[in-house]
Amino acid sequence: MWRDIAFQHTITPTGQGTRGMWMKNKYLHRLYGENRVFRKSVMNITAWMDFAMLGGHKDGETINRLRRVRRERESLLSGNEAFMVNAVARAQSCLPGDMAEVGVYQGCSARLISEASGGRPLHLFDTFEGLPCPEKGEAGHLREKQYNSPLDRVKAYLADRPNIQFHPGFFPATAAGMENTRFSFVHLDVDLKSSTRACLDFFYPRLVPGGAIMTHDYSYLDGVREAFAEFTGGHPMQLIELPTSQAILIRTDTVNDSVAQGLAGVSNWEKTLTEPV
Repeated sequence: MWRDIAFQHTITPTGQGTRGMWMKNKYLHRLYGENRVFRKSVMNITAWMDFAMLGGHKDGETINRLRRVRRERESLLSGNEAFMVNAVARAQSCLPGDMAEVGVYQGCSARLISEASGGRPLHLFDTFEGLPCPEKGEAGHLREKQYNSPLDRVKAYLADRPNIQFHPGFFPATAAGMENTRFSFVHLDVDLKSSTRACLDFFYPRLVPGGAIMTHDYSYLDGVREAFAEFTGGHPMQLIELPTSQAILIRTDTVNDSVAQGLAGVSNWEKTLTEPV
């Protein structure tokens, strides 16, 4: 059974085979998503190893803070991924603009971003009822209502963070009224292709120069990678794949102004990109 799981052949969005890429296997994704004991065991062991390595050469106060947050609530980020979210949010805090996260789960990454944001407003978008219904091609890996974490529980955990604003419901409808808001950092952990694409369509044109969108699961879930490939296809955008499951899309001034008209999903891009922050 495990041999079949580990070496099942799948096709990536680039058309290359993924034989041996056991972490992309749908049976393991189902087990991870539906068995909390298995998921917590795997993530806790992985995080312990990550923090042990990071603690050997990174700032001790930062590593202790990452450990503390992981102890407080269940996190779907590895230790290295949590470190990247914290580091990028802190770096982006020097830029003007709000911050946002779509896909909050129990609030661990939101707390890290909030604490690293320098007090900038942090907008949290989630159904707080689990994932929307996956499309046919994603249903083998994910299921509706998976990763459910009630809003009142997340609010209670983050009650001491005054810079956080909650936007419960289905994105992008929950972003109504924020069309003129600009963002320096956006963290995505939405799992689904359609959700990822909706986030890119909304947030990318609203990034300040130098702003960044970081996504989780870029190398784990084909739908996430496909959404980025379709959004950036044919345009010289700066997309960086990290050694974790993450990737970062960075806005650069010269690129955005030249491609604004070529990207679909948001009206009046030229006006948005040229308005002062």
